[in-house]
Formats: sequence, C-alpha cells, structure tokens
Amino acid sequence: MTDRESSPTDKALRERLTELCVHIPCGDLRGPLQKRSRFYPESRVRWQSCQDEDAPEKWDNKDVSRQFELCIVCFRATAGGTSRWSWLACQECRAINESLGQRWGFRPFALGRHSIMNGIAVQGGSSPEVQAAQMERLIEFGKGDHDLRDWRRREYTRLASKFGPLADVPLKTWQHEWTPGKEASQDAFARLLGD
Repeated sequence: MTDRESSPTDKALRERLTELCVHIPCGDLRGPLQKRSRFYPESRVRWQSCQDEDAPEKWDNKDVSRQFELCIVCFRATAGGTSRWSWLACQECRAINESLGQRWGFRPFALGRHSIMNGIAVQGGSSPEVQAAQMERLIEFGKGDHDLRDWRRREYTRLASKFGPLADVPLKTWQHEWTPGKEASQDAFARLLGD
C-alpha cells in the first residue's frame, strides 16, 4: 500500500507517530520501524499497522505484515517477526514455558506462530487412531488458546490502565513503566498459572 491509497486518518497518524508505539485500544504495536535519516530523507520508512487503522499496511513477500508484537505472556518484551515461523512470546517466556514442559511432560502453552513450532502436526505413517488424535490437536491449535486469550484480556488491560485509553504510547515508554526481563516473565507465568 502506498501513501496515496491511505485514508486521511491513516495519513495523519503516520505523520504524527515518529516511533513504534503501543496502541492502547487494541494492544498492537504500530508506527515507523525506522526513522528517516537526514542523509537519506527520501528512503522508504516501513510502517507497521495495527488492526484499528482504516487500511492496514500489507507488506509484499511477507507471511505477516508486522515485525514486532508485545509478548503474549508478559506483554513487556517484544516477539514476532514477518515469518509464519516466528515466536509470539519473548525469549524469557519461551524459556519458562520450555522448562515447565520438561518438568510436566508437556508445554503449557503453544507460543510459536506455526503449529510445527509447538510440536503439533499430523505424521504420515502413523496409525489412523494416532492421526485422528493429532488432527484433533491441530484443530484445537487452529482455534487458538482460550487461556491465553483470557489472560490477554486481563493482563494487557491491567498494564494498559496506566495510560490514556486512546493513547499511542512509545514502546520505550511502555517498557520503562513495564520493564521486560526474567523477573517480569516469572511474575507473568506465576499469575497466569495461578489463575
């Protein structure tokens, strides 16, 4: 999408935001992914849209038109990427999820964007019973994780309540208020699993 195709509202937004921000109403990150340089003022700045824009930017040759997301567990660090093989959780939260999986015999949450990243697939050559069970698990993965959706509603809302309800908060301001790291991830998992 080019600026000529953007709505007046989207154009004004793209002029107003000068860095990647948390859009408080939806929880997505949006804004320019690089700043214009005085040496290359004409260089194309890649814009990351959120779901609330009139015409969200679509990136050519990318599975996903978003480079960064807030981690789906701690909502403090970033995760994501433009590939279907990207993680939806930060490195610290993935490490905790993996550690719990080793202790419990299964990972509590599917934190990869693609089912195969989470060990969910239908294996050829397996018995019909095994394939049916694998297919059922794949279908459940496709529906999304109900527990993580509920967690997002509660946790993101709690963190976002520090800011104005319609604000675009620079990511660095968000992370100054809600510092990412091992302690934040441990706290998030403790409260998520304790609920």
